[in-house]
Amino acid sequence: MQREARNLAAFLAFLGWVACGDGDSRSPTSGQGGAGSLATASSAGGAVGSGGKTGSGGAAGAGTGGASATGGTTSAGGAGSGGFGETGGATGSGSAGGGTGGASSRGGATGTGGNTGRGGATGGRGGGGTAGACTGGASTADAGLGGAGGAGTGGAGRGGAGTGGTGTGGSTAGLPAGVTALFPAPGATNVCPDPPLRITFSGAPTLGTSGKIQVHGSSGTVVASVDMAASTITDTIGGTDLVLLRPVFVDGNAAVVYLNNQALAYGQTYYVTVDAGAVKPPGGGTLSITGSTAWRFATAAAAPGNLSTLSVALDGSGQFCSVQGATDALPANNTAAATINVAQGTYHEIMRVYKKSNITISGADRAETRIVGTNNSNQQSSNPNGAGTANRCLLSFESANGLVIENLTIKNLTPQGGSQAEALRLKSCDKCIVRNVDLWSLQDTLLWDGRVYAENCLIAGNVDYIWGTGAVYFNKCEIRTVGRSGVIVQARNAAGAYGYVFVDCKLTVDSASKDNMLARIDVSVYPGSHVAYINCQMTGVAGAGWTVTGGGSTSQLRFWEYQSTDASGNPLSTSGRTGGTQIGASQAASMRDPTVVLGGWQP
Repeated sequence: MQREARNLAAFLAFLGWVACGDGDSRSPTSGQGGAGSLATASSAGGAVGSGGKTGSGGAAGAGTGGASATGGTTSAGGAGSGGFGETGGATGSGSAGGGTGGASSRGGATGTGGNTGRGGATGGRGGGGTAGACTGGASTADAGLGGAGGAGTGGAGRGGAGTGGTGTGGSTAGLPAGVTALFPAPGATNVCPDPPLRITFSGAPTLGTSGKIQVHGSSGTVVASVDMAASTITDTIGGTDLVLLRPVFVDGNAAVVYLNNQALAYGQTYYVTVDAGAVKPPGGGTLSITGSTAWRFATAAAAPGNLSTLSVALDGSGQFCSVQGATDALPANNTAAATINVAQGTYHEIMRVYKKSNITISGADRAETRIVGTNNSNQQSSNPNGAGTANRCLLSFESANGLVIENLTIKNLTPQGGSQAEALRLKSCDKCIVRNVDLWSLQDTLLWDGRVYAENCLIAGNVDYIWGTGAVYFNKCEIRTVGRSGVIVQARNAAGAYGYVFVDCKLTVDSASKDNMLARIDVSVYPGSHVAYINCQMTGVAGAGWTVTGGGSTSQLRFWEYQSTDASGNPLSTSGRTGGTQIGASQAASMRDPTVVLGGWQP
């Protein structure tokens, strides 16, 4: 049978994001969440996310998609009050609801030889919510799952036979009551080896606190299990042992279940069971999937032979369904160039990549290709390997030289006061590039070490949210302080080495942030800290600008600034600056040259 029909589009629910909550332990200041792409702030348990875009139509006919989704449920925060979150989230995540599903999509061909066929696959998803059940023919399902159209009354309807996942789609007949689609589709073949299970309803489901969702091998052996009574699990990702929040989420009208890393294998047949109460359908009722035939699928026969270009898509149209799965496919100590193309969608992932170089991770859309999750020091406090930077961050690339990350969003959902929680850690990363990327966290958004070039990025946070020991050149980036007043940079470079240099950047704030500091350092520990702002627009920066503590000598300190302006481009008064230096044109010109900052490397 053919692979999935090319003309069936699948869109993932995109959810309202919020930054909010209390100040952390470093400051008594508290505030509300950010503006811009952040939704309205809430101080407890996250905020209600706004809905998504209007959904597109069905596969057949001139169908219209789901109406704009609005609202969404609010889940009580467990990891700390407030925060900026996504829909659902695991217990204790403090996450907030996103948009719920839109209206039913219409379209599809009328069955020939009789009355209009009912059934077919479920309706196409809108950007912010899953479409409801369809009537007449087939339109694309939430995750790109097709299926033969149901028989029309009085005749055999031709409701489009779509293909599901990366392989052939199974029939939608026999789905549990209230379920409009399953991914992988029942009977699907050639499925990616890392599928997040997806159960789609006509409305938003809720997550239970008991029962299990399990994947069994063909012999009945359980190969993956998620216990809904557990608030956390442990898993090994990229060779790193981590404590994770329960990996079950609500995305629009779907319950999404992530399995343990590398739980499934190629060339195998599996079936899924869902205990009653694990996932609760909208409007009440009970969902239960039992037996070895109701939800059965087979994975692709073998891993891709060509690793130079790999594809990732949540709907199964790619070779992998997770970004980590694609990086895991690359051999240890990889140096061969590899491009990983990531389709639109919200990927609930914590990633670890070690000693795999020359990788390009390229999202299909900066705003709509999102890697999100919750991880922080508090979450890893029970980790036997500690709660250091290698464990507490969302994404970590270590000794991954020649890395390029582009055209996507990376967001650590840890709420304010939830402890240190980097979104992106680059450790010993030489000649690495981050461009056209949105990076979100609150405390310690990024930790970069090595030689890194960042271009046209948004970096948001509030407590030393750009920090580390690296030489980093920020070109035309927006640096946004959100949720409370804070400090932008803490550069821990060695004396005489370059640190963090910002050229033609914009420093912005939300309504809760003011009088922010450009950088701070304890000179008794890091006497040669280097931070430079060259021709940057600044909003919400305190008159003093810099914070120097420790009581040591400042003779090696290089807190530099050149021709700062306000948001309108007018010269900014720097007469009240303390601890910093207004440098001259020749020094500024050298800082504008990335090869100077990056040790001869021209990105």
